[in-house]
Amino acid sequence: MKKTILALTIPALFATSASAVEIYSAEDGSKVDLYGRLQYHAGGLGYQGGGERQNFGGEGQIRAGINFNQVLNQDISLIGKYEANFDAESKTNSVGNGKNNANNEIDTRYAWLGFSFQDTTTLTFGKSEAPRAQLTDLTDTLDIFGANVTRAGGFNRVDDQIRVSYAANGLDLRGAYAFNDDRKQDQSIFNNDIDDTRWGVSAGYTLPINLGFVASYNQEDNDYVTAGSTDKTKEWGLGAHYSIDGFYFAGLYGQIDEKNTGLADDDGAKFWELQASYNVEEWTLIANYANAKGRKASSGDKLVDEYTLAARYAFTPKTKIYAEYVINEISDEDDLYGVGIQYNF
Repeated sequence: MKKTILALTIPALFATSASAVEIYSAEDGSKVDLYGRLQYHAGGLGYQGGGERQNFGGEGQIRAGINFNQVLNQDISLIGKYEANFDAESKTNSVGNGKNNANNEIDTRYAWLGFSFQDTTTLTFGKSEAPRAQLTDLTDTLDIFGANVTRAGGFNRVDDQIRVSYAANGLDLRGAYAFNDDRKQDQSIFNNDIDDTRWGVSAGYTLPINLGFVASYNQEDNDYVTAGSTDKTKEWGLGAHYSIDGFYFAGLYGQIDEKNTGLADDDGAKFWELQASYNVEEWTLIANYANAKGRKASSGDKLVDEYTLAARYAFTPKTKIYAEYVINEISDEDDLYGVGIQYNF
């Protein structure tokens, strides 16, 4: 497999730990890999209402996944991925303090099957990564915080998605269409809000000098049955990245346009983000600035306006500790901070 293809296709499709454990392999190239991570964060990690920072606290998570590749012939392989995130925190309920409560949350992040053609083209079915992730991943590299400006445009892990991608010689093309299981029965039965359809495309090209460009477009259609309206959200974005001698620079800009028929309540946002990092031996230092502003005249105030400073130290390629601090420039919102440790396998 060509090095350029590996560099593009493997991170985009499988997103595994660099130290994944191979639990099965065959002479024809078929294999099964197991990977995962354990992490714990502590600090003032979020808001408890009105922009007031949460009190000091912690949260732990365990993530585990499996990738498989079954070679069918010299040109086609059957590929698949399953990944889940396990919340390690006990949940408080109405009859106790939660210390002995086993209601830990399990979130299926990915669950898809598909085909790989000649190591350049993939076709997958199931819960997979949306094409817009090619843009958002440029700056979404922090361990605790980040990704606030692009979260309003939709989630990057999408159910019931048919996705096709092509990656070779610095070119990375992705497209996907998703339907929603709420449509399996008539909406009148439930009388609630329904996510209808979603589709997106993205394209990226990286030059041999490690300078790259990305463009993406994403659209979602929703029905608000109780309000008698429909909503259409369109998002587009452009980004660029460059790396040299331990330095990494990235930036992105985009717009979100929301159209509501029946409510006359159109809205949207403009967003942009800049990031710079420097890696030397075990240390990585990161600085990020994120800004998003509403497009509607009545809500044109800033939605996000924050600086994030981060430091990361890797004891080994599998284990790291980190600290992050968010300087929030919105007047009624506190700063956030956190420290953490992570082990990957």
